Amino acid sequence: MTLKPLYDNSLPANLERPLRVAGFMSGSGTNIKKILARVEELKKEGKNLFELVFLFSDKDDPETCKIAQIASEQDIPYEINDIWNFYLSKGKNDKRDLKLRKEYDAITLGFLQNHDIDAVALGGYMSIVTDVIFNAYPTLNVHPADLRILTPEGRRKYIGDNAVRDAILAGEKYLRSSVHLVTEQVDGGPLIIVSKPLEIKLPEAYTIDFLKKPENKDYLEKLTELNQDRLKKVGDWVIFPKALELLAEGRISQDENGNIYVDGKPGPLVLE
Repeated sequence: MTLKPLYDNSLPANLERPLRVAGFMSGSGTNIKKILARVEELKKEGKNLFELVFLFSDKDDPETCKIAQIASEQDIPYEINDIWNFYLSKGKNDKRDLKLRKEYDAITLGFLQNHDIDAVALGGYMSIVTDVIFNAYPTLNVHPADLRILTPEGRRKYIGDNAVRDAILAGEKYLRSSVHLVTEQVDGGPLIIVSKPLEIKLPEAYTIDFLKKPENKDYLEKLTELNQDRLKKVGDWVIFPKALELLAEGRISQDENGNIYVDGKPGPLVLE
């Protein structure tokens, strides 16, 4: 078995500079902010492991996407290419045509190449990324679920936008977040790190059967949002910067079958 680092920090070109990361975002950018905060913390510790050198968004709406604000505050170059406008310009009323997505990602790739990027971090980026991006750079995504949990058929159980809601309705006792390497399968790439468990908190009166009733949809949505916000603090915002640290230190490797190893041991790294 041969292990190859996702990022080789021992190469001469990488010895004298930190890992250069591009952050992708579609909304408030809280994950991006936490990455930036961790960069500053590490610098105070005398460590210059990685830096966020470019931001990209698929959403041109300053009311909901805060990329311009973050970029201005942090003095980071950025680009926006609204994906809906892109598809409409091609005569499409939805985003399902992934052949066009490759064309869209090719434009994004040009931006990345202009900024000498080493890796991509998807921090609340709501569009599917194609192999145009993830074959060019190690691309990491954080997801609000324990992606080790599988269905009886062997598929990952809690994927997609409603992962926290689905875990609550399934009667899970704990939530975790996962960072995975991005592949063609949404939320399906090999796992790098899994967060500490967070106990799901529900009021005693809110049983699973109660929450499953259509008339109680508003209660379910509020509880989902509450628990997802709690998970961000102990999950997403901890393990996403941590994964970039591991990558920058050359501690994440992959074998010839695509399996992830952390410090030479089969992944993911699971925090307890």
